[in-house]
Amino acid sequence: MERIIQMLGILAVLYAAYALSLKKWTYVTEARRQQRRRELKEKGLSNMFYFIGARTLFLLNAASGGLFSFYWIYRQWQAAGRGFKRLDGKPLKGGPLVRTLGGLITFFPLNALIARTCEYMHKKAPLPPWVWGTLWLGGLAGAVFVTRWPERLICYAFFCGAPAALQNRLNALPKDPVPAKPKPAEIIAAAGGLILTLGIITAWRVLAH
Repeated sequence: MERIIQMLGILAVLYAAYALSLKKWTYVTEARRQQRRRELKEKGLSNMFYFIGARTLFLLNAASGGLFSFYWIYRQWQAAGRGFKRLDGKPLKGGPLVRTLGGLITFFPLNALIARTCEYMHKKAPLPPWVWGTLWLGGLAGAVFVTRWPERLICYAFFCGAPAALQNRLNALPKDPVPAKPKPAEIIAAAGGLILTLGIITAWRVLAH
């Protein structure tokens, strides 16, 4: 119980820092608004993303041992790479496969790209990369190394939930609602993730003994 209270306290601090530092479109002058738009374009935006129901994403993540996150990262970078634009004309470095292999790191710039695009489109942006990235990686570490099951499940929920939270902001961009029903490829990817997770757990137990 004490650990749960500590985790809630950390979340409260992270949210307070986010609320105090959040940049909004309530700028005083038109010049400041145009300056901010230029700043966002200089860093890069994308007019293409991968869309999936946020709840569907969470459930597929949970059912796959969290490995569906990396399929999601691959599809996001695949789409974002095609629609990416910035003022200097430079494309994204590294293809979707490379960025997926480095997913524990590229999750942060993906979060930043989504946040910039949402802000540019005057939509509510997700929490900054350092917030969701910390919760995502911290959730993964806790799910693996924490021994008590209540705390482990909470950590696992953060690990599975962080991508779903980003997707929830993305799904506000298109005019048409995103279907909640998973696609066949998504079901296959989740099943493959579950098999791989079970294989890793089995190998770990065999090696441990």
